[in-house]
Amino acid sequence: MAVAVLTRDDVAAYASALAPLGLDVVAMPVTKSAPPADPDALARALDTGAYAAIVVASARAAQELARAATALASVHTTLPDLPDVWAVGPATKRALDQAKLPAHQPAGVRDGVELARALVAAKQLRGKRVLVPRAEDGRSEPLDILRAAGADVVDVIAYRTLAVAPDDAVLAEGADLLVRGGAAICGVFAPSQVSALAAAIAARDHELAGLVTQFCAIGDTTAAALRAAGIQDVAVAVSPTPEGMAQACRSVYPTR
Repeated sequence: MAVAVLTRDDVAAYASALAPLGLDVVAMPVTKSAPPADPDALARALDTGAYAAIVVASARAAQELARAATALASVHTTLPDLPDVWAVGPATKRALDQAKLPAHQPAGVRDGVELARALVAAKQLRGKRVLVPRAEDGRSEPLDILRAAGADVVDVIAYRTLAVAPDDAVLAEGADLLVRGGAAICGVFAPSQVSALAAAIAARDHELAGLVTQFCAIGDTTAAALRAAGIQDVAVAVSPTPEGMAQACRSVYPTR
């Protein structure tokens, strides 16, 4: 079978979605998550209460929100109900559901910018507090949209995203496939993964833009990062899901 190299570690759902296309999946997790400089900041922010909404734009942010809520529960006999939690995409919603944190997932929302716009359209936020737990290098545009609507945004760094060292053994199989032209597809899931992938490929004396593979991006922001790295032909998932990625792959594999 042909191979799709995916720049993440949790690839089981994607492997199932790509199998009908005749694609085997190889995980190449070029980034990893790390705690923020202030690991208790989110719990402290939650403890202040009185939020109109919480905006959660990634599954990892959902996990950190759950961890903060659990930390508060361990020191309080009772906790106020969480405000409306707004989630982007089914993976984030699923992470919140698993943590028993009810959340609203607006239809058709693909990223944090669209989530912020949906929230602004649905609720009057002027003068109200909105909590946004996010990655240290996360996009600032959702915050700008909320602030432009008059919201008092509480911006909390909940985690950091770090590049995996290029010589880490976890990258070896995927990197070898890419540099020798053995991967039909390279699926990328975040802008931070683009630079980390480029570093891993450069360490093997190759350039990202010179790889013989078809790049598929989980969304427009990731696609823009790939194009900025010199890759002009990028298929983009219509939704940030395994099914969306499979549709993007189907549009370019085996050939257009």
